[in-house]
Amino acid sequence: MKIYPDTKIYIICPGKQHSGGPELCHQLCSQLISLGVDSKLIYIYTPASFKSDPVHDFYKKYHLPYAFNFEDEPKNILIMPEIFTGYFYAVDKIQCVIWWLSVDNYLKSIQEIFQYFYQNSLAAPLTKIFSFHKADNEIDHFAQSEYARQFVKLNGVPDEKIHMVEDYLRQDFLSRAAQVDLSMKKNIVAFNPKKGFEVTQQLIELAPDIDWRPIENMTPAQVQKLLAAAKIYIDFGNHPGRDRIPREAAISGCVVITGRRGAAANDIDINIPAEFKFDEKTTEPQGVIKKIREVFENFPAAYEKQAAYRARIFEDKNRFTEEIILAFEIKNLPPPSVAMIQGVGEKSFLLAKELFRNKNFRPSFIVDDVMASTKISDKLIFREQNRNYLRVGQNFIEIITREDAKFLYLEGRIKKFALIDPSDAEIYDLQRFYEPKAEDVLIYELDG
Repeated sequence: MKIYPDTKIYIICPGKQHSGGPELCHQLCSQLISLGVDSKLIYIYTPASFKSDPVHDFYKKYHLPYAFNFEDEPKNILIMPEIFTGYFYAVDKIQCVIWWLSVDNYLKSIQEIFQYFYQNSLAAPLTKIFSFHKADNEIDHFAQSEYARQFVKLNGVPDEKIHMVEDYLRQDFLSRAAQVDLSMKKNIVAFNPKKGFEVTQQLIELAPDIDWRPIENMTPAQVQKLLAAAKIYIDFGNHPGRDRIPREAAISGCVVITGRRGAAANDIDINIPAEFKFDEKTTEPQGVIKKIREVFENFPAAYEKQAAYRARIFEDKNRFTEEIILAFEIKNLPPPSVAMIQGVGEKSFLLAKELFRNKNFRPSFIVDDVMASTKISDKLIFREQNRNYLRVGQNFIEIITREDAKFLYLEGRIKKFALIDPSDAEIYDLQRFYEPKAEDVLIYELDG
């Protein structure tokens, strides 16, 4: 799929919702922008009362532009998760992409129409279960998982129209998980009660002496704390794609035990040894209990056996970026984006002008906690979509908080930090708070 210098990419996403699908949409938009592509989220299902602020609080740190409609032009691209394919009937010229985040959710969305087919499709996808008013060869397909890729291919889509575009765990989560002390792990089995609970319930009844901990009614921090303490995470759900919680559990030091449904059936999406996967149709629950007790008894050995799974998860972010570059045939990467961290003031004005003259960098952000959160609009501050921008000549630089700057650095949106004539205290604060690589720090002198 080719993009042009003036191509605009729109990604359909539910507004004011916090779940796995919307997070993937924000990740894709964020990475496209970091690669120099004009991209926006199209928020849908947004009540009128939220129109002035459709962004869920959890995603505001991504600092992404949004719209409620798109320009239906041949040079532009509309990306829609599989459950929003009804938008095909609202377009004429724009290039369309289906992003298969969840095979099963798509099948459920057409369950009433294809009741019989749906009941059998999870085990053996049909040769043809979807068709849209556009010719199939006009539609590109992104697969978030190998499971989705196989499904789309089985539905007759040629290989050249299928692109792997997966996802990744947030870098702030990975950073915290890296601090988990494996020696402090306890004989706890964590599970998601919304997934495969009919199997989990049997296990709980067979082994009430085991400490079973459901992941429910928890904040993200509480989930991470539980996973950091548990030795095992089990998931006998349908695995509609590369689910997040199994990956979060693995990175948090849990040994992952799954069934063989959906994405868990192949050795790419969940690449753990076969001894940790149980076919719910043929395995006696006692076999799962036996494996759990084995892991409790010899946790270090079981943990080491899943090293390849954890390694793949750590590689997800870089692979995701490479997949986007390949899918959109991006040839030229933009100059690295820069955040100026000395706040809105004379130094930042001088530094911004220098960076704009340099043209080897993109001055994208100014870090200032007070100015970022103040509702102000004057000749120097421009406010749009509830975000503030500093005017520097004909250019606008977004003002963000320190916490958001740290998040965007971990995400890769911010490539460099810049200071002009910094004090020792400012350099120390930069190193302590952002922990940047040495090559990611630019220092300019007022006299030079």
